[in-house]
Amino acid sequence: MSRQRTEVGGSPVSRRAALAAAAGALGSLAGCSSGPTFPDADVLAGPDRRLTFEPADLTVAAGETVRWGFESGGHNVCGRPSDTRTASLPEAGTPFASYAPDESPARRLVPRGETYEHTFETPGEFVYVCYPHRQSGMRGSVRVGTE
Repeated sequence: MSRQRTEVGGSPVSRRAALAAAAGALGSLAGCSSGPTFPDADVLAGPDRRLTFEPADLTVAAGETVRWGFESGGHNVCGRPSDTRTASLPEAGTPFASYAPDESPARRLVPRGETYEHTFETPGEFVYVCYPHRQSGMRGSVRVGTE
């Protein structure tokens, strides 16, 4: 896999493994967790009730699946330029969203604790937003490479 990697104790680890380790350590320190945890999520939506995606920018290889974990409710993922001008795709990129094509992006929100995933096949940069919070700057991007 070509996901961005980080170093933990001198060894390279995937972002998922690093997030899982951090969540476990924080849970141990706190004694209990007050919200859902997403060890398999690549992107967190609304962490700590903030209007952000974390990380805001992610790089993956073509053919990889990205999973969003919704730490707070009231958010969605909109990578459909037909729904908002703040989303953009590479020329041959497939639009994506956490709601069905016939649903309103303003009304179809992902409940806290759920996940959404999308597989990116086309290289290039995909810019997505949380539709209800796009004016507040809640946006993210997935850069898809060829390797």
